[in-house]
Amino acid sequence: MSVYIGENIKKLRKERELTQEVLANFLGVSYQSVSKWERGDSYPDITLLPEIAGFFKVSVDELLGVNKAEDEAEIIKELEAYDNIRDKKLKQEIISRLKEKFPNDFRILLRYMSCLVHFEENTPENVAKIIAIYENIKQNCNNDKIRISAKRHIIEFYKGLSEKEGSGITFEDCEKIIKEMPRMRDGQEMFCFYYPENYPNGDEIIMNTLEEQFLLLNTVYSHYFHYNGFFYDRNFSDEWVLSAFKTELDFLNFVYDDGHYGKMWRTVIYNYGHLGVRYFKLGDTANALENFRKMCELAIKFDNMDRITTMHSVMFEGNKFDKHTLGSTYVAKMQIKELLTEKYPLSDEFKASAEFKEILDILK
Repeated sequence: MSVYIGENIKKLRKERELTQEVLANFLGVSYQSVSKWERGDSYPDITLLPEIAGFFKVSVDELLGVNKAEDEAEIIKELEAYDNIRDKKLKQEIISRLKEKFPNDFRILLRYMSCLVHFEENTPENVAKIIAIYENIKQNCNNDKIRISAKRHIIEFYKGLSEKEGSGITFEDCEKIIKEMPRMRDGQEMFCFYYPENYPNGDEIIMNTLEEQFLLLNTVYSHYFHYNGFFYDRNFSDEWVLSAFKTELDFLNFVYDDGHYGKMWRTVIYNYGHLGVRYFKLGDTANALENFRKMCELAIKFDNMDRITTMHSVMFEGNKFDKHTLGSTYVAKMQIKELLTEKYPLSDEFKASAEFKEILDILK
């Protein structure tokens, strides 16, 4: 059971606008002792608990945070359920119930905000809710991971609103928040090489950092070629983009030489799809089909993997990969089928061919 006594003493003391010295004098201890309790460096002697609880007019269980520990266990269980289901309605039901019961928990508020951004219509009421949650997290949450995630959601939200006439949001509103995001060179990725040799988990930290860099590079690289949607090129010929994706895949297959792509699984699968579309546009249906087949085979391989697997490439030997890193509800074959049948700009004649249908059968 977790104990929250230091955190609770600090909270109760501040609610009553008392100094550490006042509390210390009442209990007959030094103010340094109270300071250590509140920092979590030590705990009060057990004989002091009834006296402290009586001073603040709470029960000993409340002082220890027993109820809070039970609430925390419930929150963790419910959030795990939320993160591991795909059904939008169920996700909304879980997070709405949690928000009603724990309205000030930032983990819950972040997911509630995500549901509003991705699943709900942009009614004036929902827009106001999203902005209010973002401002609350921005001003009051001290967890950087949650704050940055909230910024990502609001950037995506503002980007969509900026494209709608009369929304009152411009891209400048979106850009302002983008510029508040930390730069890569100021983040933990920049300093991963500081870990000394044989430092506990040091190799794992460096491996994960490398994968984050590969993933970020691919995201920017790919979207530059696909500016403003699927396969709309601003500056590049089909031949040049074809060469660029082939070069990137050659690099990734060199780095992940064991055929286990870790955090880059989705990237590699999608890049074979990008190649297939380019070949199709250039009239090379044989190579288009070959790359679509590779895409489907890798999707099935990914879906059939255990959730936690071990990588054995030269660069990532022994690193553990959790499939939920790519999103707990990510099912590759479902996404690939949608791309091939609905999203990719392929002709009806091509999709009606026996060879293409044979490839789709891989996904069954």
